Amino acid sequence: MRILAREDEVEDDHVDETDLRLQAPASAWRWTIAVAAVAALPRLLYLFVFSNPENPGLGVYDDVWHHWQVAYLTKEIGLGAPAGPRLWDLKGLDYFWGILHPVLMVVVFAITGSIDIVLLRLVSLVFGVLAVVLIFHICRRIWSTQVAIAASFLAALLPTSVMNDASGMLEPIGIALCLLGIWAWVDGKGWWSGLAFGLAAMARAEAWLFSLGLVVAANLRRVNLRQRPGLWLGFAGTLGLYMLILQAKTGNPIYPLWWNFFANALGQWGTPITSAQVGARPALAIVLALGLAGLGWALLYHPNGYMLFTFGFGYWVFTAGMLGFTSFLSTWQWWMPISRRFEFPYEFAGILIAVVCLYAVPRRFGFPPSLLGWSAVAAVLIAAQLLWIPISHAFAPTERAWNATAADATLLASWYEMQPHRGHALAVPPDRPDMTYGLARLGGVDGKHLVSEMYDPFGYLPAGYTYQGHESALNNALQCWLDKNDVRMIAIANGDANRMLLRQLNPGWFVDIGELPHVGWHVDGVTVPPLGAGECQAAQAAIR
Repeated sequence: MRILAREDEVEDDHVDETDLRLQAPASAWRWTIAVAAVAALPRLLYLFVFSNPENPGLGVYDDVWHHWQVAYLTKEIGLGAPAGPRLWDLKGLDYFWGILHPVLMVVVFAITGSIDIVLLRLVSLVFGVLAVVLIFHICRRIWSTQVAIAASFLAALLPTSVMNDASGMLEPIGIALCLLGIWAWVDGKGWWSGLAFGLAAMARAEAWLFSLGLVVAANLRRVNLRQRPGLWLGFAGTLGLYMLILQAKTGNPIYPLWWNFFANALGQWGTPITSAQVGARPALAIVLALGLAGLGWALLYHPNGYMLFTFGFGYWVFTAGMLGFTSFLSTWQWWMPISRRFEFPYEFAGILIAVVCLYAVPRRFGFPPSLLGWSAVAAVLIAAQLLWIPISHAFAPTERAWNATAADATLLASWYEMQPHRGHALAVPPDRPDMTYGLARLGGVDGKHLVSEMYDPFGYLPAGYTYQGHESALNNALQCWLDKNDVRMIAIANGDANRMLLRQLNPGWFVDIGELPHVGWHVDGVTVPPLGAGECQAAQAAIR
């Protein structure tokens, strides 16, 4: 007797008449509301009671501020860009993650009239709750209500899921949309499944791989043939539209996929891997091996629920393979196992535990799910609560860093509000989106007045072209850039040798204002005499 029946032979052979009656719409809605409430409560408590809603974790989850920055600057600047609406960023990562989240946040900002970062955290929380609900309905449809309850409770109460879903990061969106595609496919809705997989690719770069893999996997079965045209049409139409947008805005139709994986994984952006980071490889190799074995089993034997197995084991392969055996290993830190990258791998492990304890073993030995199976699920859930210890160790120290950043941002905003700076451009280093948030949310500085130093002439110098020896041409180019962008205040990072030298060589342009001690910026007022158009063109030509 097989532990898991093959869907190719008898689809959903375990569903008896009682289970079918439980699938009535009224019952499904009651379960949906109940599961959503159970999942939402701990996430809301973590967000508003046990953490600072304004601090997703400075120094741990800095990308949350960066996601906020892309959405906020798109709203303030990108929608009215001269070449047409586009995403906007101070560091050139506007299209790096995907377009769905910033567009969604622009809508949320417009509806609420707020730009608070807590809105990002609430959006990821909603998608996290949706993922839990979908896990319940998928497991109920494929196996049983008891499996569904156990799997969804594990997903709802795992500390890593609670924390990551309330973080404001993007993984909950991609996970929920992939699960939505699986649920739609299991429920016989091929077009909606393809649409969900396409939207997932718009939300997360890795979802390009997951979605395409799931669409291919759906075609490996000998059933549900009528769903396939809708699946491919929904997926190809959505992804094709996305690729057209990327081609128009970036010149690369697979821009997020390319920079996140093909370029980044090969070390183009990577830093040297330390011996301590190499020490994580053995554990990741075990996860990779288990994932490959499970993925091969799912694709070869098509067990009951094989689409969910394909996604779950594929996620294990992706996470362990990318983090352990590419240049991504250079990003490894001690808290990585509790991070967003492992959220769904843990949830999938919970699904496996629920299936084994409450479905596979009872069917194998011919007895109904017992107290012993539920005791094993409860023991896993209780033991998992120990993960709150490393979560606390990782995120508690970030509060001091956030308070210091907020103080620096408020101080910089107060200097900006003084004449003659107010209403003109403030040039800032490109790599502190937390300061952008502090300036806008705490200091009231409009994003349209922020200019990134990443796009000044220093950012476009040819290889080997240095400031020393080309002072005249570069000074003229920088003078034109400051004047053209109406920069009246500039913040220069203490380690920025070029711009510090710019201050020294042109003392008449700058008036010292002060230091921002935590972020390490020196702030100056700026007044530059304008140059003629011919001089500016000559300066630009000289440094090309």
